[in-house]
Amino acid sequence: MEKKLTGTQLGAFTVGKLIGDGGMGSVYLATHPERSDPLAIKVLLPQYAEDSEFRARFIREGQVLSELSHPNIIPVYFFGEDRGLLYFVMRYVSGKSLYELLLSRRFTPIAAWQILKPVAEALDYAHERSIIHRDIKPANILIEVQRVDGKLHNQVFLADFGLSKVLTWTALTTTGVSVGTPQYMSPEQVMDYPLTPASDVYSLAVVVYEMLLGRLPFYAKKPDQLAFRHIDTPPPAPSALHPEFPKPLEAVLLRALLKEPERRYQRAGDFAQAYAEAARQVGRERCAMQYYVGEPRHIR
Repeated sequence: MEKKLTGTQLGAFTVGKLIGDGGMGSVYLATHPERSDPLAIKVLLPQYAEDSEFRARFIREGQVLSELSHPNIIPVYFFGEDRGLLYFVMRYVSGKSLYELLLSRRFTPIAAWQILKPVAEALDYAHERSIIHRDIKPANILIEVQRVDGKLHNQVFLADFGLSKVLTWTALTTTGVSVGTPQYMSPEQVMDYPLTPASDVYSLAVVVYEMLLGRLPFYAKKPDQLAFRHIDTPPPAPSALHPEFPKPLEAVLLRALLKEPERRYQRAGDFAQAYAEAARQVGRERCAMQYYVGEPRHIR
């Protein structure tokens, strides 16, 4: 994505400094003359606007996304096209991503629950509206410190909601961009089979696995090899990596990571509820422990 967009106009929005790059495009700060709240604008790569089918789907999806209203989903305020560029305008979240936190801290089962619960609630809300996220990963989970009634608390947001839903595996691979992220893809996503809410449950389970153990269930040097591990390789049992890992939590994780989507939890909320019940069974003392093992290093 060309960095010269800073200082230019897209519709009524002034593009500010670049704050992030991704496989689909770039994210900038933005301002609007009639708004005082902080905004972010995601500008998609130019080749997407050149595809008439993509543009039509973008408009349909943008309408759906702009109607989503959930405290754990970053709201989309506006979507449009200007000078051959497709863009979304969203609430700007000032905080760190879970990806950044994973680089500097270790998570107990209690801390992981504080991420799992709001993300699961956001997913259930979207799934009830027939929207599959398709790219659940730590970089798309943002944590913002907010002050409510004089007290600070962490507000969790799920970002990039549904943007990949307008794309297909075939269309993306022809441009060298994959749908989703290989480390977190469900088996059916790798195989380009129809996706269901259980597909997002699988990806969320990979994120929880990574939070608890400090490593992913699958490792490979090449993205395509890594993606196919989700199809043909069983995930290592957490207790095989850390002998003290609680068995009830292990059972929940391994069920959410089953290869067959119909055998997983069918709702993100079901996964979260099973996790909470397992944590109660384990007890607070063991849920306050760390089970970090780290390594092997995985591609990002």
